[in-house]
Amino acid sequence: MMSQKLLKYPLAIMAILFSYLLFIYFDKNGIFSRRRQLLEGTPCIAALVKLELKIPENWSANCDKNHLLVEVEEKIPPTITDPAKIKILLYREMANHLSFIAKNSPVANLENISSVLVKLNSENLNIEALTTGDSLVNLTTLNSPEIIREHLKNTVKVKETPK
Repeated sequence: MMSQKLLKYPLAIMAILFSYLLFIYFDKNGIFSRRRQLLEGTPCIAALVKLELKIPENWSANCDKNHLLVEVEEKIPPTITDPAKIKILLYREMANHLSFIAKNSPVANLENISSVLVKLNSENLNIEALTTGDSLVNLTTLNSPEIIREHLKNTVKVKETPK
């Protein structure tokens, strides 16, 4: 019965077949993977959705399971040429970026994120900072620069890669 109706309209059969092949092609090339990832219910995705609304253009953020990965392209002003001052500037920016992530992510979701990796890329030096979501939540309540510095020293693991 159904086959007789489909044989009556060969273009409908071809349209169904081509749409099926198109969906298979999109799925294999990962076009639907971003949407599928957003529909998963992890704390990282929930924090990422809120964070993506506020991050600057030179940032890219994504989730790998329950690990938040943030990559920042940092431009160094041409007036600063001393490598020690460049390093100080990049570490200050890294601390500011960690604070920004902590203040602009929902606390309930940030607490449950396994790890937060922030990669700061510049022309001279790459810095990677690894910490947990719990540590970033504590960063939101600290006010004194000295206390923030000690907290970051104790909770953030840093890796430098010179270029």
